[in-house]
Amino acid sequence: MKLRHIYILTALFLALPFIGNAQELKIITFNIRSFEPDFNTQPYAELLWNEKPDVVCLNEVENRSSRQQFDGKYRDVVQDLANRIHLFGLFGYSYNLSNKDGKNPEENYKYCENELYGNAILSRYPILNVSTIQLPRPTGSADQRGVVIADILLPEGKIIRVACTHLDHVGGQLEQAAVLTSDEVKSNTYPTILCGDMNVGPNSDVIKKLLTVYDRLDNDSGTYLGLSKIDFILGTKGKWELKSCKVLDRHLNGKELSDHCPVVSVVKLK
Repeated sequence: MKLRHIYILTALFLALPFIGNAQELKIITFNIRSFEPDFNTQPYAELLWNEKPDVVCLNEVENRSSRQQFDGKYRDVVQDLANRIHLFGLFGYSYNLSNKDGKNPEENYKYCENELYGNAILSRYPILNVSTIQLPRPTGSADQRGVVIADILLPEGKIIRVACTHLDHVGGQLEQAAVLTSDEVKSNTYPTILCGDMNVGPNSDVIKKLLTVYDRLDNDSGTYLGLSKIDFILGTKGKWELKSCKVLDRHLNGKELSDHCPVVSVVKLK
């Protein structure tokens, strides 16, 4: 496991209407399947704009890749999405697409400008501190996985931590969950939100491990193809109250945006 500085994206900060109580936050977690097939961020921006979120966590984020090029130029699609909805944005890469097979694992921890794959966080409010952690990749797991972390300053001066991750779909999830429950990810100072595609169900040992330090801030509605619940929003035990949760359609205006449905929770700091 390696700790590395994150690839930081800046975005224009224009205030959108806040949802009410300054301690309430609308959180969205969404596995976007790399903006496939046409890598157009506009429909994703439309979906997010309609929801007016405070924090968005995105999985399966392919950024500045060869197949996303426009007019022969690499595109920063995370920055493009953040700009469209006037949020701060950051991207944390888990591995380099040119080394997906992991034949030279150390290359996955070196910063590269292009061919990036990982997770992203968008925020209505300023992002203070950022980091990314490469999660364990034990034998039997498929890909290098990571978690991107942002400390966010709320209007009333409070700071929260948001962590966005995507666990392996083959194996090693328990080892990865152990890191997510550690002080490397969960802050002892700031209330923490953990979001992402965990690739396991609510009754799995992996979720039980996470629930030793986090509370569920979502519901059991299916998220993968609208059937299996594998995308979660969690929060530091005893620090958050769930006000509401809904799962959105993965289609917008007849277009399939992903094989996952976005999860939207309104939460309140206790």
